[in-house]
Amino acid sequence: MSQEVNQGYFLLADLSGFTAFLADSELDHAKGIIEQVLEAIVANLTPTMTLGEVEGDAVYVYGVESQLSRGELIAELVEATYVAFRDLQKTMLRNATCPCRACQSIDELDLKFVIHFGEFALRDVAGKRAPIGSSVNVAHRLVKNHTPDATGWRAYVLISEQALAQMGLSPEGLHASEEKYEHLGNVRTFSNDLHQFYDEVIERRRVALTAEEAHAEIVHDFDMPPAIVWDWLNDPAKRTRWMQRSNWIPDVRIKGRTAPGAKNHCASFEVIEQILDWRPFDYYTVRFLGGPLSVLATVSLESLMPGTRVRWKMKVENRLPRWIGKLLSKALITRRMRLAQGFDSMTMMMHQV
Repeated sequence: MSQEVNQGYFLLADLSGFTAFLADSELDHAKGIIEQVLEAIVANLTPTMTLGEVEGDAVYVYGVESQLSRGELIAELVEATYVAFRDLQKTMLRNATCPCRACQSIDELDLKFVIHFGEFALRDVAGKRAPIGSSVNVAHRLVKNHTPDATGWRAYVLISEQALAQMGLSPEGLHASEEKYEHLGNVRTFSNDLHQFYDEVIERRRVALTAEEAHAEIVHDFDMPPAIVWDWLNDPAKRTRWMQRSNWIPDVRIKGRTAPGAKNHCASFEVIEQILDWRPFDYYTVRFLGGPLSVLATVSLESLMPGTRVRWKMKVENRLPRWIGKLLSKALITRRMRLAQGFDSMTMMMHQV
């Protein structure tokens, strides 16, 4: 019987410094720390992607391309997972009261990611479906690469040329290399330093409306995880589908990415959307410019395990009495954007994928 061939992404999150950490630490404490870290990585990567397996010091997940049509989501998933990993590290170190080597050297662990794209088939192994194929082998082989030797990086994301093209991202600013594997050939790769990325996230100015600053707010609960909801909120093609009478298209991108300074355009609303702050899958803040009005919106996501609560806050920036700002913001939410109806439509569409 022939097996259905799929196209999709393969993502591996691999702990750096794992072997030395175990060798130099008390095994019982080290084991508990590793388990906690791996569980956190799995929680961040799934269920947006499907868990393949936890392989000692690595987490392997995969996803069908048709369910991950906005390739940038894969990059955001990696970056959000790395930020969560570093934040967890800091929390564990801050709360550590045990003087043992394991508990005091948590910061010696780091994390690298590999992303590849290609064909695979699903096979039942011991009652569990697992992807098989040459692309799966390439993804796993890419974990052993020459990027650390060439760059000195301990934490990085390595993306194969095939994955980068499928994700629609620019190679600008990335470290280019080529790996050679017996029986699999040459694989061109592009890598980015996650230490530098994390430092930039920490230093970046936060722009977010508080409940007190906002003129209006709508709250909606979805039964999907934050990464999926984030994708539907921000993919211009998906937003055009669920937001009534809209036609969103991407305008400006920063090195091919959605980031502060990027812009989207809605032809039907005659509005330019400027990205001011962008923190997947936590919140984003934008400025809508159209006609005489300048409007700020902060959209925050809260995990409900397993669902997501979205808070969409708006504020008119023009110098107007607050009561007028409230009336205008409420009208934008209820009559112009029709967000309540749009969110209901979005829920149905997410379940149809």
